Amino acid sequence: MDKREFTTIEAAYETFLLDMRAQRFTQSTIDFYRYRLTAFITWCHDHSASTLSDITPTLLRSYLVHLQDRELADYSQHAAARALRAFLNFCVREELLPLSPMRKVNMPKVDKRILPALSVADARQIVKACKSDRDKAIVLFLLDTGVRAAEFVRLNVGDVDTDSGEVRIKQGKGRKDRPVYLGAKALRQLTRYLSKRKHYKSPDPLWISIHQRERLTKSGLNQLLRRIGKRAEVAECKPHTFRRTFALWSLRAGMNIYVLQRLMGHKDITVLRQYLALVDEDARQAHESYGPVDNNL
Repeated sequence: MDKREFTTIEAAYETFLLDMRAQRFTQSTIDFYRYRLTAFITWCHDHSASTLSDITPTLLRSYLVHLQDRELADYSQHAAARALRAFLNFCVREELLPLSPMRKVNMPKVDKRILPALSVADARQIVKACKSDRDKAIVLFLLDTGVRAAEFVRLNVGDVDTDSGEVRIKQGKGRKDRPVYLGAKALRQLTRYLSKRKHYKSPDPLWISIHQRERLTKSGLNQLLRRIGKRAEVAECKPHTFRRTFALWSLRAGMNIYVLQRLMGHKDITVLRQYLALVDEDARQAHESYGPVDNNL
């Protein structure tokens, strides 16, 4: 056995993170791998696995079963497996392992059904349940742009052109900038929120916590939406709920799928094709209700 395989898992992990920083991966991407790999390393310690040579296909399968036993969501299990695959492939490229043990492990299956978007009635209830101008501005902004939670909380005041409604998303997924746009109602509510803040500068956070007056975090955003959803009696009220709703409502209104791809910051239209299937189902149901032959002859 090559002595390099006795490299500790932790040492290889630190080298992996260093390589990601050298390649200028976004902090959110680095955090994705850090969170999942540290959980794996902790589990390895509890199972007497400390070196790369200890990572076998059997060990990896045992870890994935452990995640299942914890009843993690399909996405979380798949994300953990992706992180492990990337880490072990890196170890092969660095010649710390001859082959990746992950190559013999099947990836966890993911339920690819699109989770439901908000109905118009639910969206209206959520807007009504907002207790402040800030909260209402947040909800309308998410509905009207479909931005990711990480992109949302990183926004600064200067990223918004309050005259045109253009919002500049900087360093979005894949480190790419892109514009998104606010309609008249969402822009008017955002302006109302900012007017009540009074003292702010272009580099200041666009979204701040009510009490600490600091930048709103992803955790804070999730908690806020959970409270609003509870008041509105809408079970699914998360940042990604609004992103899905933006995609589906835009397609239903006739937006070109490639324009939608650019607005949402997707690298291709693979994910959006799933929403198209829902729009096709709308068309089928409409024809059942209004088809000229069945309804007139």
